[in-house]
Amino acid sequence: MSTVDVESLLKLFNYMDFLVVTDKDGYIEYYKIFTSLGSRIIEDPVGLHILELHQHLDHETSTVMRVLKNKEPIINEKQHLNIFKERTVTVLSTTFPIKEGNEVVGAVDINKYLYKSIDGIKDNEYEEISNKKNYFFTIDNVLTKNKAMVEIKNRTLKAAQTNSPVMIYGETGTGKELIAQSIHNHSLRKDNPFIVQNCSAIPLTLGESTFFGTTRGSFTGAENKMGLFEMADGGTLVLDEINSMDINLQSKLLRTVENESFRRVGGKDLINVDVKLISILNEDIHSVLENNKMRRDLFYRLGVVLIHIPPLRERKEDIPLLVDSFINEYNFKMGKNIKGVSKDVMDLFMEYNWPGNVRELKHIIESAFNFAEGEIIDKEELPHHISTQKPTSNTININGKFSLTDAIEEHEIKYIKLALESSSTLNEAASLLKISRQTLKYKIDSLGIEIE
Repeated sequence: MSTVDVESLLKLFNYMDFLVVTDKDGYIEYYKIFTSLGSRIIEDPVGLHILELHQHLDHETSTVMRVLKNKEPIINEKQHLNIFKERTVTVLSTTFPIKEGNEVVGAVDINKYLYKSIDGIKDNEYEEISNKKNYFFTIDNVLTKNKAMVEIKNRTLKAAQTNSPVMIYGETGTGKELIAQSIHNHSLRKDNPFIVQNCSAIPLTLGESTFFGTTRGSFTGAENKMGLFEMADGGTLVLDEINSMDINLQSKLLRTVENESFRRVGGKDLINVDVKLISILNEDIHSVLENNKMRRDLFYRLGVVLIHIPPLRERKEDIPLLVDSFINEYNFKMGKNIKGVSKDVMDLFMEYNWPGNVRELKHIIESAFNFAEGEIIDKEELPHHISTQKPTSNTININGKFSLTDAIEEHEIKYIKLALESSSTLNEAASLLKISRQTLKYKIDSLGIEIE
């Protein structure tokens, strides 16, 4: 009998608090608790139907029953389970189908407690956590052969060992949040909250209460409610797209960061917090500062450790690695057995400029999986804008001496030199190449290019 991908389960091992395995009808075949919060209602539920164990759930609300029916995994869905005496616990459930060929023969249900406090916490106070998916990535999930990315992985591990604020910047889709998760999961805070807030999604009028919470009666309808800093106490708070945050709110954030304390809206008591801050920018730092999208004093405070993630077009040697990884992922999710992509497809991938970066590549592989009928993804199964792209050259001589890395470096050196000859400053050259000044300086040094 086949099972779910063992390697994928091992990645989730540190993430789970308890595990359930059922047969194709929903009857429990294996049940294991790794972290106990109290006495179980039933000591050994093996043999029971999953809806007998969780009697308040039904075929539509149980992730196990829906996965058995729909044959598709469910990732990090919040469930309320009454598996302990006299109270209900809230969990994030990740449920996978177990397949034998195209037939679903069972399900694996991986659960993590969302609220570990015995008294519990109101649902809306941890909405950011319940909406967060896949926050168990580590630096090992960053696949690369690129020199700059290898150095970034090393910097990430070092940044995880301190409490200094980290600022990660780069184009959309480059994997900035994966680096943020890796910092948290390699730190001593890994068992504490990891909370991500997209700053562009905060309404202007709710910014202060979102970060610092509210006190009952401070305004009409106000209740005692924790803000993001209290939720993340002892853990990590990620401020995504911080360059979109209202400038007035930035000054209040700066004061909190410097003092490591704040007051709730309408509150009198000073609340001390221990939070590691990671901020994410989807623009070049110099552009953000020059256009006054971020206070310079806040930048100096949050940008203690700077990590720039280069776009995929600057590290094309990573494309084969990423393609293989995404194919394995979607084989697992869709129950297929695709072996790879054709040479024509890989040539197109290596020629394409990837404006959407790694995220775009992943979505293109997913799209191709919907149409692929054989074991190899062909050109015809790609989206139109990719498949109609014409390679710049069909006369590359690939022989025993050919090295893709060397060929890419030769082209980089050629265009960097052209940009430098056409510019009077590094900023101008970087602008011509559409990369940041920091990336250009790194490439000049690592490629041994002399500046006249």
